[in-house]
Amino acid sequence: MANTLLSSLREHVLDESEPLAGLLRKCLLLGAETGSDSLRQWARYELNGYDEDVDVPSYRLLPPLPIKVNSISGNTVVTGQTLDRLQLPVEAQEGAPESFPLRQPVEELESLTGRSSTSFTNTGLAYAQTVWNRQLGPYQQITGMSYSLSGAVLTGVLGQIRTQLVDVVADLTAETPLAELPKKDAVDAAVGQHIGTQYNTTIQTSNGPTAIGHRAKAKTEGLSVEDALKLLNAVQAAARDVADDEARAELLAAVEDLRAATVQEAPDTGDVIRKAGKLRTIAASIGIPAVTAATSGAVETVTTLALSGAFG
Repeated sequence: MANTLLSSLREHVLDESEPLAGLLRKCLLLGAETGSDSLRQWARYELNGYDEDVDVPSYRLLPPLPIKVNSISGNTVVTGQTLDRLQLPVEAQEGAPESFPLRQPVEELESLTGRSSTSFTNTGLAYAQTVWNRQLGPYQQITGMSYSLSGAVLTGVLGQIRTQLVDVVADLTAETPLAELPKKDAVDAAVGQHIGTQYNTTIQTSNGPTAIGHRAKAKTEGLSVEDALKLLNAVQAAARDVADDEARAELLAAVEDLRAATVQEAPDTGDVIRKAGKLRTIAASIGIPAVTAATSGAVETVTTLALSGAFG
């Protein structure tokens, strides 16, 4: 199974004609085989769609979409006038947010890419239309509002999903023979580094356990950079158990790189997350439980702080 899944994913992920849905279903199986809930959850969200209470990944978050407006003013009828959200009355702009999350399943998005454009509405625009109409004078009315989304934009989003998958597969096959099953920590590290923290977990801080993930809002008030630095110290202490001098040196260097990234005057969030993912990957490759456990706590704390905006 391991050989079939890994080799099949590696062989087909770069084939642009290969449907993403099939590749993601293989990720579901690979996640089950490796015990990686993060890979399974990401693949499941992409296949089934993202719930309203779930934050979508950044590649599914679009800038403000053009708004098509139909209106009547006296004897004049206007159909399909294109407006930016900032051209709406201030109160009505609340119904058209600054960013638009794409929550639809991958297969639905793929079915829409062949169209030059797709029009749709939602409750937010219905609210905006109601508010706008209240401000209009006699013989004036907004009769319809809808978003306009081009097929090219959807193609771009699907391309980014495929790119994330390519990065994950590349990480999994770089160190693991295709005939072997990658370790859970390595899979989680690849998903965390390229896609983000897509799963619920619990990390220990000086103030107790803190739940993070999509369905539980990250509680960052109990976390601090000092907590992260203490956990990095714990990784350094655990590194004493690594007998291989080269592996220990690589681990300690990754710890120092991450420490340096977090204590800068203006830390770069992307750089912090990348270095956290690298540290987790190195620890997973060493395979010592004490090192893996210590690293997991440190990386999850740093990642939570980064995703909450603690590093700018």
